[in-house]
Parts: sequence; C-alpha cells; structure tokens
Amino acid sequence: MKRIVIYPNDIRMLTDKSESYARKEIQNLKRVLNKEPHQKVTIKEYCHYYGLNLEEVLGVLSKFDMQKAS
Repeated sequence: MKRIVIYPNDIRMLTDKSESYARKEIQNLKRVLNKEPHQKVTIKEYCHYYGLNLEEVLGVLSKFDMQKAS
C-alpha cells in the first residue's frame, strides 16, 4: 500500500539532515500551506513545494520502507 503522508524520518532520509531539521520543515510547510496543527503534510505537497519529482521521491521512500520491513 502506498502512503501519502510524509514524516520527519522520511525527510531525514531524503535530505540527510537531522531530526530537528525535518520537524522544522514540516512545521514550515504547515504554516505556508495554512494547515491546522492536526493536519498532515502529504508527500505530494512536500514535492511540489520543494520542486522535487514525485515519482522519484516515491521510489526512494518505497525502497526505504522495504528496508525497514526486512
């Protein structure tokens, strides 16, 4: 199953930055996108904001998810 929500651990893996950096990125995106605190940021929103290719990011995240499952 494909997931649609991006989490700090995903951002850490994609950017090779710290946990605190990743959390700040999500907070920044929520502010820019006018989201409520309980609302999630999607992978699509993250990619659109940073100009990343959605399919590439999904491919990297799916490989990461498969490694976690093993």
